[in-house]
Amino acid sequence: MVEKVDCHGHVLNGGIGDVAEMSRCQREEYGYCATNFLSVECMDDCAQNAMAIYFKLLHPDNYAFGGLHYRFSYDFGHEVRQLWELGLDGMKMVENKPSERKRLGYAQDDARYDCFYDALEALDFPVLIHVNDPRENWDWERCSQWGKEHGYYYGDGSFVSFDQVLEETISMLEHHPKLRVCMAHLFFLSDDGAYLSKLMDRFPNLWLDITAGTEMYYAFDKNPAFWRQFFLRYQDRILFGTDNCYPADEYDRKIAREINQLELDFLHRSDRFPLWDGSIQGAGLPPSVCCKIMGENSRRFAGQRPRSINKEKAAAYLQSRLNEPRFSLSSAERQIITTVIQTLKT
Repeated sequence: MVEKVDCHGHVLNGGIGDVAEMSRCQREEYGYCATNFLSVECMDDCAQNAMAIYFKLLHPDNYAFGGLHYRFSYDFGHEVRQLWELGLDGMKMVENKPSERKRLGYAQDDARYDCFYDALEALDFPVLIHVNDPRENWDWERCSQWGKEHGYYYGDGSFVSFDQVLEETISMLEHHPKLRVCMAHLFFLSDDGAYLSKLMDRFPNLWLDITAGTEMYYAFDKNPAFWRQFFLRYQDRILFGTDNCYPADEYDRKIAREINQLELDFLHRSDRFPLWDGSIQGAGLPPSVCCKIMGENSRRFAGQRPRSINKEKAAAYLQSRLNEPRFSLSSAERQIITTVIQTLKT
């Protein structure tokens, strides 16, 4: 049986119960033997790292990547070292998703991140990064109706362009060649596979995850032969991820199940199969390649086994948050952090 590892999961706007439900559902409903919880502290939720710690405490097979907050200035490199010492498995960035870039104003190659990247390189600590969004979201005619309705249209002149964010990210890769980095959602370059291939060849420490955006899979269908060869060529640096996210209502869970099945079908099936109102061609990858993408590569990227939480250091890290008034913690954040501290001390 192929081992299924989900490299890309979240809990957004949720609490401790939602973290526990995600851990349960990932194993019992979706059949993933391990899941990586990705903290998105940069989205102004300073309980995310606490939830990441809690996710690892719930099950020994759980991974978790920490995130940076932006409520006050501090040493990003020191934060990396703290999270490494307390037992997280890597770092997550979503600072250059267009909405976050607009709000925070940090380019991916901002000099203020140098200490962050230096610490990651020194520790060989992996980082999974979300940069940009689908290129069509800057074009009103091509942006989906769903994207427009949910605030994902970026062509009004107030957002940094797709190409600028891409150039800044490549600059970061050039300056930090030892950085072990995975670009989420295929780097949002499924519309330009030739260019993506050049980047993969140029940066041997660059990995990709194939977490949907369904636009990616429609793009694959425009040139199935090319993309099958791409997956074969870079089979050792492609990770399986879902973006499964709790809390979610039953409709959201239904959509998640459909997207999870789409991703599995694409890798395994060699025929055309239904995708909502159309169909796409499966890649039909050999079983050995599917094994790598479905699980082996995630473990090579994040660690063959999840790291153990150092409970004393984790509790001290979280207590320092409760004690620091500059965090201006909400009552919900304070409750989550307090609960995780109590769990660490039991």
